Amino acid sequence: MRKNLSFCIRFFLGFGIIPIFLYFFVSQGDFLPPRKDIEFGVTFSPFMARQLELDPQELFVAIIGDLGVKRVRLPIYWQDIEPEEGKFDFHEYDYYVAEAEKTEAELILNIGRKLPRWPECHIPKWSQSLTGEDFENAVLKQMQEVVHRYKNSPVVVAWQVENEHFHVFGAGCASDKIDANDIDREISLVRSLSDKPIMLTDAGKAGAWFTSLWKNRADVLGVTMYYQVWKPDYGVWQSTFGPGFFWAKRKVLELFFSDKKIIVAELQGEPYGPEILPRYDLVLQKELMTPEVFRETIKKARKAGFEENYLWGAEWWWWLKEKHGDSSLWEEGKKLFN
Repeated sequence: MRKNLSFCIRFFLGFGIIPIFLYFFVSQGDFLPPRKDIEFGVTFSPFMARQLELDPQELFVAIIGDLGVKRVRLPIYWQDIEPEEGKFDFHEYDYYVAEAEKTEAELILNIGRKLPRWPECHIPKWSQSLTGEDFENAVLKQMQEVVHRYKNSPVVVAWQVENEHFHVFGAGCASDKIDANDIDREISLVRSLSDKPIMLTDAGKAGAWFTSLWKNRADVLGVTMYYQVWKPDYGVWQSTFGPGFFWAKRKVLELFFSDKKIIVAELQGEPYGPEILPRYDLVLQKELMTPEVFRETIKKARKAGFEENYLWGAEWWWWLKEKHGDSSLWEEGKKLFN
């Protein structure tokens, strides 16, 4: 009886408490020294700027000028550049590229049909009636136009094809999930037009990551890093997946893809609440993302140790400053980038 009890205790310790302890120790990354030589940038969404009733061009200039950002991930929304079938208008994005060239700010251009910001899929109205091969050919056509237009710009350093393409999330696409064959066709097209690196993205916690790197799909993998989200039945949820989790996941992947680069494409810098910004109470928004929370996120990013991190939320920081007289997050950004 005592032997059985002793065995049960050892078993519980070995396969219960100890693994749980190790999980949280590794996940929180308490053993990791903060990395100082990492680079920060931002994702800039003209679509989000308009959702906040801001002038996108004025905001972009403020981001690369006043904020001092030198790395920008810029989605080129299909609905903006081809509002009518076969009629392309690049004047807005020409402006962003020209301004980036003035300050030598590097751009990752994100192209395709599924791009950052809800509803995730951003397609022109005329394309909504297309299906199957016709729809994908239309996607390829507009991607080709973008690459042709900007491939010779010295500030364009990479092409991001689609956004979280294997992660079923969002609305507005011709299908809920982008077919792997379609992704491969899009990558093949971009590679045939430009020798600049291809980047794919995946969800940080739930994503498999390796699916974007095998078969030589991507040269760069960008992942998301969120520590605070909103659960409908719970409210504010602080993730148990700390910087050590992302560090360990990257280290494992690098064992198999040592020649690939893994970065953080979305580092949380704005509140994640019950509605899309800014459709919920401003007080709650500011409670969810304070300067203190922002600084803590930066500390976690340094512990996770990814060499590049693109913050998510610069539009919201400017909106707080310009529309509500609160420059605290914008000033935190200036400290980080300057």
